[in-house]
Amino acid sequence: MSSKPREIYLPVHALSSCGERSECPYFEIIQYGREPDVVCIAYCKVTERYLTRSSVKKCIAYWSTCPFKQYADHQLT
Repeated sequence: MSSKPREIYLPVHALSSCGERSECPYFEIIQYGREPDVVCIAYCKVTERYLTRSSVKKCIAYWSTCPFKQYADHQLT
């Protein structure tokens, strides 16, 4: 997997809270920017992409049935 090469577009990617959490093991919250302008961005380790706010809501609610998670789990077994 790459080291987060994609561009970030803050109006789409910046979360309203750094407290967003998903039980998905491939979901990661990353702090972006410099103090005092730090925002949080969600990252999917399977797709190697930053997640939009709407995708984050789906990752939180439907993580166990996510096709990307199922694919990654299958690849690791």
